Amino acid sequence: MFRKIKKVKDKKRPFVLALGGGGARGLAHIGVLKELEREKLIPSAIAGTSMGAVVGAMYAYYQDALEVEDLFKKFFGSQFHEKFGKQFFLLSDESMLLEKPGKLAQRLGKGVMYLKAVSTGSVFKHKVLEETISFLVPDVSFDQLRIPFACVAANLLSGEEVVFKSGRLIPALVASSAIPGIVDPVSIDGMLLVDGSATSIVPVNAALGFERGEVVAVDVSMDLKCTNGFRGNAIEVAVRASELTNYYLNEMRLRKASVVIHPRLGRTSWSNFGHMDEIVLLGEKAAKKKIPEIVQLIGA
Repeated sequence: MFRKIKKVKDKKRPFVLALGGGGARGLAHIGVLKELEREKLIPSAIAGTSMGAVVGAMYAYYQDALEVEDLFKKFFGSQFHEKFGKQFFLLSDESMLLEKPGKLAQRLGKGVMYLKAVSTGSVFKHKVLEETISFLVPDVSFDQLRIPFACVAANLLSGEEVVFKSGRLIPALVASSAIPGIVDPVSIDGMLLVDGSATSIVPVNAALGFERGEVVAVDVSMDLKCTNGFRGNAIEVAVRASELTNYYLNEMRLRKASVVIHPRLGRTSWSNFGHMDEIVLLGEKAAKKKIPEIVQLIGA
């Protein structure tokens, strides 16, 4: 006779991953996912903002962090990136706004793109962003993803945060990643949408909305640094004030997360995609340090 073997239920409690925006800094999310996967810690759901939305959607579809990493490397080596990506990532570098006018003018060279932004409201049509994202993940519907997923955008008309959990994936990701002034806003169902970082740098509230467990947040934003004074540049003052607002709003949101992973990326620019391997590795290291906290949280 064969003995009956009792099935042992998995006693691990579920957790939801909230992946923040940050451009190239968001590549650290890949490292975090690699480390979680290595420890067999798979989220019950994922919420993402901007680059966090793109990486999160890719993982929700492929459920393979190495596949996500490989696709990004293929993209950076593609002709499409050669044609559009380099210009896009240069123009996305907010540090240029803080330079002295002479140096800034020198870097701009052919300033046609910036003149275009002033006269038309953006440098790139969101079609370029749509094609970029389509290179990385297919245009499936949300219900075709292997892991429940949500992404966040900001509605310029109402001022409200918009959370996408259903419908077509690519338009939602484009809206969540449309950097104001660089990519034109996306119109969906009467809303005018831009990058979700305008309302949630890290989408903790969207993650909580799943009601699928505690939230593990990944914040790739820059630490607030002290400054010795201003050079009298009005743009510098405005950028600094905006930086303070974003920092403290983000800190308030992060308090709702049970665990916060903050990769130490220093002053790495959000347009610095040339250091992908280093950024991914820093994401792995940051996640590794937090594994004991996550294990304790979910009872693994």
